[in-house]
Amino acid sequence: MSPPITFKRCKNCNEYLTSDHNYCSTCGAKIITERITLKKVLNESIERFFNIDNSFFRTFRDLWIAPENVIDGYINGLRKRYLNAFSYFALSLTIAGFYIFVLRKFSITPLSSEGDPNATFNNSVFNFSSDYQALLSSLSIPILALISMVVFHNYKKYNFTEHIIIYLYSYSHIASVLSLIGAFGIFAGSFNSLLITLYAQILLYIIYHSYVLKRLFKLSTKQIILKTLLFLVILLFLFIIASIGAAILMFITDTLPPTPTK
Repeated sequence: MSPPITFKRCKNCNEYLTSDHNYCSTCGAKIITERITLKKVLNESIERFFNIDNSFFRTFRDLWIAPENVIDGYINGLRKRYLNAFSYFALSLTIAGFYIFVLRKFSITPLSSEGDPNATFNNSVFNFSSDYQALLSSLSIPILALISMVVFHNYKKYNFTEHIIIYLYSYSHIASVLSLIGAFGIFAGSFNSLLITLYAQILLYIIYHSYVLKRLFKLSTKQIILKTLLFLVILLFLFIIASIGAAILMFITDTLPPTPTK
């Protein structure tokens, strides 16, 4: 004779469950009845982060070989197969923060030499961008999405929010990879020029974003080159406007770098 079925509540959503349930039918949470132990925590962590079939590794792999599957899948409601776009972005900020820490703590050739009259300004810009890396990255996503809407306005495939999803995934992916490469490169002593490293990273950012957009919009090589050039022209225009605004603000607040003396 089978034991009688009893009822209990899900600890996550408070929905009623029967005693034979292993997962909540409402929120999908696993029903845990045993007390937590160090062994269980370690086993769960290993299973979650090192299982080749889990969503992180599948997302990481497919953003290389088929980014349209990840991005279009998420936009069209696929939530379990791939890691959430915002979670992937949060992970990339953590990795980028680690890279900035390594960059500032370990020796690497600075952007400017001591005799360079722009050294103070360049170092101030570098320190500011390092200190507010997460905020600047977060602000850059909607800006890139807005430019992307202008560049691809004739396709009418994605709205503004969906363009944000595109750049959450693409920016997070390439930023994480380049941050890890940069950190290990500094440890190994492979990168001895910060300026060259930054230029190389910018180039790789452009190449990867172009690759993602080419796959999403099914463009030819000629089409994506033209779209990328238009994108960069608009981005450069906005950068010039922002630079002028920053210079005016620094002039008003008297924070411009001092004029070098001969």
